[in-house]
Amino acid sequence: MDATSKQYALRDRAELSAFVNQPLRNNSRIKFTCFDCSPKYFVFGANSGSLYLYDRITTSFLAIFPSQLGTIGKVSISHNEKQIAVGNQAGSIGVLLELEPPSVKEILSTELAPTTDGDGRPLETTGVGTTAFVTSFCWTEDDKELYCGDSRGIVSLIQFSLFMGRNILNISLHPVLLLENRIVQIDRYKDLLLVSTLSKCVLCNTAREEFKQIGNRPREGQYGASFVIAHPNSTGGATPPSPPLMIVDEEDVRIFCSRPGSRLWEADLEGNVIRTHQFKQGAEATRRRRPQLQCLQEAELDLGVAPSVAGDGTMMVVPFQVLYSIRRQLLLVHDRCQLLIIDPLHSKIVLRTDEFTDITHVAVVDEWIYLLSGENRLFQVRVEIEGEEEQNPSPSSGRDEQQQQQQLLETRKQKQGVYILDSLLNNNGKQLNGKESPLLLSTEATIKEALVSVVRGKYGRNIKQMFMGYEQQQQQMQNGTLPERPKTLNLTKIYEPSRTNNAFANGNGHALLAEFGIEADDLACDHAMDEEDEQEEDLVRTRTGQSHGVAPAHGRKKKFSTSLLHGYETSEDDATVRNLYLIYRSSIISNLNFADRYAKIFDDYDTETIVRLLRKLETLLEENDEPNARVKCTRIYFHYLKPELLWEIEPDSRQFIKEGFILCNTTDPCDRALLEGLGRCTGCGYYLQATPCCHYQDIGTSLLQYYWSRSEYDECFAMVRQVPFLWRTITRYYIQDRREDKVVACVWNLADRELFERATSELPFGLHHWRQLFEHVIAYQQRREMICLNCDRPSCGGTGAEGACDPFRQWNYLLRVALERMEAPNELLGLLRDYADHIPRGAVAPSFYIRCLLLEAK
Repeated sequence: MDATSKQYALRDRAELSAFVNQPLRNNSRIKFTCFDCSPKYFVFGANSGSLYLYDRITTSFLAIFPSQLGTIGKVSISHNEKQIAVGNQAGSIGVLLELEPPSVKEILSTELAPTTDGDGRPLETTGVGTTAFVTSFCWTEDDKELYCGDSRGIVSLIQFSLFMGRNILNISLHPVLLLENRIVQIDRYKDLLLVSTLSKCVLCNTAREEFKQIGNRPREGQYGASFVIAHPNSTGGATPPSPPLMIVDEEDVRIFCSRPGSRLWEADLEGNVIRTHQFKQGAEATRRRRPQLQCLQEAELDLGVAPSVAGDGTMMVVPFQVLYSIRRQLLLVHDRCQLLIIDPLHSKIVLRTDEFTDITHVAVVDEWIYLLSGENRLFQVRVEIEGEEEQNPSPSSGRDEQQQQQQLLETRKQKQGVYILDSLLNNNGKQLNGKESPLLLSTEATIKEALVSVVRGKYGRNIKQMFMGYEQQQQQMQNGTLPERPKTLNLTKIYEPSRTNNAFANGNGHALLAEFGIEADDLACDHAMDEEDEQEEDLVRTRTGQSHGVAPAHGRKKKFSTSLLHGYETSEDDATVRNLYLIYRSSIISNLNFADRYAKIFDDYDTETIVRLLRKLETLLEENDEPNARVKCTRIYFHYLKPELLWEIEPDSRQFIKEGFILCNTTDPCDRALLEGLGRCTGCGYYLQATPCCHYQDIGTSLLQYYWSRSEYDECFAMVRQVPFLWRTITRYYIQDRREDKVVACVWNLADRELFERATSELPFGLHHWRQLFEHVIAYQQRREMICLNCDRPSCGGTGAEGACDPFRQWNYLLRVALERMEAPNELLGLLRDYADHIPRGAVAPSFYIRCLLLEAK
């Protein structure tokens, strides 16, 4: 039966309250706060902290598991039905292991304690006085890992493979995803993890640690997300090798994300939004469609209640807070009094009922729906799809299903063909992105099958560039030269060779096709048809149910896709840049530190190659509208770079690092605001003072040390002109080189106690040096005047407001250091007498004069 003409019904409604309340023995103080179910079990969490386990088929009570966790807020049964995950409202997580006897029933627990991010910084909690708690659980298919989402926006991982038999001492949580706000729902399909928060949905490839946000429009509220299988893989037998996409293409799987206004986003497994489904319709349209939607439901259950209608004439639909999956084909949403069952692929509400009230929790097992409502009441109902269990389908429907399966199989063959040919021709059948290829093809039959599937399929446009790579390899074998690869990495659009200048246009490509019995005209025809198909954009359902075409392809920019079907001509550098980009995108979404992943890539290259890769990555970031691409690439490298390597690298690479260091300290708005607050020389433009800190100080200091040791002073001052913090390093070199003519002005301008005291102790700081310093003090206090450290010209040093509270710029501190350094106190008193008219009254404490007299007496 065609999916669009299927009919649905709710059957086998029953109330199970008497069975589940039997072990409570009419104790009204114990309330069920949450529950979960599996093919074999029910499990209920209670406000007493205990777990109540039942047999789902017979509804008989099996066991009670007491704990010290307090009120239970979340429970989840593993797929193998041997473990139960528990979360309370106070931030504790427990795991009950081995439900089957004779194992000891013990709940091992841990805390959602404040954790740290990848840089070791503590993570902030949801608010002052707010306790983090688990909001979602998700087991992996093999039940060896458990993902926990909490109210802080952190997704943590518990790995049960680390446990050693019964010698389990504790449970350790490993944060894998740090998001901005509460986790609403977590769903998993093979290696893909789908995480929905109050503001966005994130798709994670857990095997490759890649992250991507689905869609760009933010939202505010509790909205879920789920995987749906459009066409299950029912062909049987071994699955042929698939292209290295985010997931093996065994089934046609879609992602559905809730949106405000009763909408769903439909996305592919690359995280690209395909279309929007709208379910909020006018009341009149709802009444007209209602007999079609509930034809079986009304007949069986007599649910003849009209939908609730608001004052504006629109149907009050259930908000899509959490998406419960029914056999990975239908989606269930609910509120306190309504249930909606949606066929998301055909954008239909197939069932609706409002016979239940005060619904607090819902769980789904296969086609069975269980609802927990107030006062510990439990209901069950089953979704029946008419025609699904027919044993003898009609010949016409059988032919339709067979045709659909044949088309699906043909599409898979086309994808496999693209992968096979690319691996064989462009990678010589040995390597793909630096790794061993699983395909080592040599038989003519396999190659011919791949060619036929690709040329006659929708990927025919890529066959040309494959043969471009093939002919370049033939040229390489004849001339012994490397094939010329494209210069840039095309990740934002499909690579299409020029029609006028195409290596495939010569006779060699056609001849190779002819060897396998494929006519060149067929390729041209398929290519033209494919171009025509590309002009048809996906239709987006509007609020009124109508569909409108999107702007032509040339009028908008395609978003980044990780699929290798987008951009085949990639060199080794391009593949590496692609990996760097994926790591960068993952680090932005997850907020974790990915320095180790960058290091695994950079360790295989020398500095010159790394710089080349970073320049390509910068270009790629700019193509994908990333602001400050150069700064971001530099920061990636600086987290990896060891400063001592700056002495051994090539000049061009050192220049790249120098420019990147300057950019990292002058691009951020906070850094610019700090620089604008410093005074500058009116003559040469150098800053008169230094900032209190800088980014990547070790790298900047090493660069200055390298240039200074080689007397490349112009390079040093070019850095100091942009990053005035380095004046401190220059002052240290002045002290080391005995540059007394520069030291006095430097230590005064920088107001650095460590540098000042070092200079007065290491240099022969005589009476004339103190005289120069006192003149600088008088000039600054009277005219806010300072001496430029570059050109030695006096210049205004700013408002001087900071001088009033800076202890360094006070007479008492300067005179104390002078008194400690000078052997004859009477010389200091005589010098101070010369400036008596310029020293404010009370600026020098009486204790200074008493110390001078005592030292003179000694």
